[in-house]
Amino acid sequence: MTTQLLHPKYRSDIDGLRAIAVLSVVVFHAFPKLMKGGFIGVDVFFVISGFLISTIIFENLDKGTFSIVEFYNRRIRRIFPALIFVLVSCLIIGWFVLLAEELNQLGKHLAGGAGFISNLLLWSEAGYFDSASETKPLLHLWSLGVEEQFYIVWPVILWVSYKKKLNLAAIGIVIALASYFLNIYQVKSDVTAAFFSPQTRFWELMFGGVLAWLTLYKKPMLSAISTGVTSSGNIKAGDDSSVDGKSRWASSIACLGLLLLMYSFFKIDNAHVFPGKYALIPVLGTFLVILAGPGAWVNRTILSNKVAVWFGLISFPLYLWHWPLLTFARIVENGEPNKIARIVLISLSVLLAWLTVKIVEKPFRFGNQRTGFKIGILVCLLFGIGIVGLIVNNTDFSQSHSRENLVVKRKNTEHMIGNSLAWFRGSGDWLFLGNAHNNTVAKLKLAIVPTEKQLADTKGLFTDLCSKSAQYKTRVVLIVGPDKPSIYPEYLSDELVPSHKKYVSYFLDELKNVHNLTVYNPTEDLLRLKHSEGLLYWMTDTHWNNKGAFLAYKGFSKIVGSPIPNVRFKHGSVYRGDLIEIAKLKGFPLHLEDNWDVVWKNMPDWTEKEISHEQKTSFGSTTVVINKKPLSDKTVWVIGDSFSLALKQYFNATFKEVYYVGHWDAKHNNIAQQLVVAEQKPDIIVVVKVERSF
Repeated sequence: MTTQLLHPKYRSDIDGLRAIAVLSVVVFHAFPKLMKGGFIGVDVFFVISGFLISTIIFENLDKGTFSIVEFYNRRIRRIFPALIFVLVSCLIIGWFVLLAEELNQLGKHLAGGAGFISNLLLWSEAGYFDSASETKPLLHLWSLGVEEQFYIVWPVILWVSYKKKLNLAAIGIVIALASYFLNIYQVKSDVTAAFFSPQTRFWELMFGGVLAWLTLYKKPMLSAISTGVTSSGNIKAGDDSSVDGKSRWASSIACLGLLLLMYSFFKIDNAHVFPGKYALIPVLGTFLVILAGPGAWVNRTILSNKVAVWFGLISFPLYLWHWPLLTFARIVENGEPNKIARIVLISLSVLLAWLTVKIVEKPFRFGNQRTGFKIGILVCLLFGIGIVGLIVNNTDFSQSHSRENLVVKRKNTEHMIGNSLAWFRGSGDWLFLGNAHNNTVAKLKLAIVPTEKQLADTKGLFTDLCSKSAQYKTRVVLIVGPDKPSIYPEYLSDELVPSHKKYVSYFLDELKNVHNLTVYNPTEDLLRLKHSEGLLYWMTDTHWNNKGAFLAYKGFSKIVGSPIPNVRFKHGSVYRGDLIEIAKLKGFPLHLEDNWDVVWKNMPDWTEKEISHEQKTSFGSTTVVINKKPLSDKTVWVIGDSFSLALKQYFNATFKEVYYVGHWDAKHNNIAQQLVVAEQKPDIIVVVKVERSF
């Protein structure tokens, strides 16, 4: 006979809290400007899950009814039905709209979702807020991975601790603190790892676990906190000596918690280093709302109303449905769908979530008939989906899923060269970046032009930075990193004819009149020198090589009047290049002549120190370089992208101090304010932006 787990008394306010969490995530994904911190709804879910799961475990351990097998059986019946439905649906949709490489990636993420390791897979690919993540239909399953990994570890820890008569509260607090401080440490060195790894997220669920312990084992103390009543039965100072006074105290706690959540949703955006210390705000807010109890005014009036509860009851399938629908729409539209389309998609998500609960979830979750059979079916189905995902990931679909064979015609496929949006082969052994990255091909052909808003936003960012800089007599210089096709159009595929007018020129025309901004576009210099200086870009990479970067740096130095390091170049070993990795090519020919090693006439002497409290980006860690033998006494800030990497050595060799602020995408909104509060103002701020990123 199967042991039946006892469940805690139902709290409608927690379903209301679920509604707030899921709707914040949905709004953020559909309309990010309306709720900049809506992604924090996931952190609310973590606390709720930790509280409910821990409550179930504690109660059943006390009554001797806890069974690990039955615990996981219930998790399977709760999670698997909706997850299976959504995964199968995503595979079907992907089959009709995705190209070969995209379908391969979907297969990998399908297997990761079925195995509850999505967070670990995504950790190795890109950050949650990276633009590449917007075209991953199963990106959102990272949070489910964290939760399920917690469900594997936490019940076992509690069961063993209970059997050994260990202090459950102490164990929970130690785990929570260890996870929290690991998160604080990790976010400084690798923000992506901190975001996705279970070790740096468990503390959020543990907050809920500690609250569950308090609720069950410290009721008098908890009552005193949530009602304002002391152990002697007196109302705490400041309250009325009445039941209303007790209620007001609990309501105050709930209101404070709700205010913390609202602050998080609207004030903590993706420019903040997250999770880190900022995650403590929504976690504490959720903790307080649950702590206040169902009798608090916020809980019984706002969170327990029928609409909120209804959304709470469909929160899990709504979370599962909304992101794939939005993502597939982005893929088909080659960009963000219009406002009406997004409203329709969110409405469809709500409808599908309700139908999922009614038709898919309930038959498996409720009723004790044939429970073992149901669980067996669910496990086999999810395992099968994982196997299918692995097969899809490792199958060559280049013929069946070319742009010509797509059932759903996509707007971006007309800019494909070959069978991939990610890359294409030019003449000889030259590889180039495809249209999937920044619409590179469409911009090269001038098939698209910037909107007035895009031009105005870019001008506004530079105007703000330059006006602030002018107050401190700091010069701002923009270095444009030319795309490889701009320098080597002769090696492009015959299918691609670049436009005479360049996409980036629209932006550069706007920036001409920005006071205190000097724009240097090295394209003409590199075109003039490429025949005499040898190859200036790697044949199998998207970037300029050491020599190409140096020639651009010489042009920059002439503009700002700084000395030029004395260097020469010699051919180094062959370089594989990022495009080979993107294309997953094996045995592709490599050439020695495209790779240059720097030979210094006077070896520079600099030290580089990482700034631990700053966010790590794809540009690298935020660092300060001190030159002991500078050619110039000036201090420079560099905010850039991957085109900055080859320039670093020349900045380091020239200036007394160089502060690498971070990636432009992550810093453009707050760099001006960072300058204002800086104790030491730089002489020059250098912005490096690759052409295609405009």
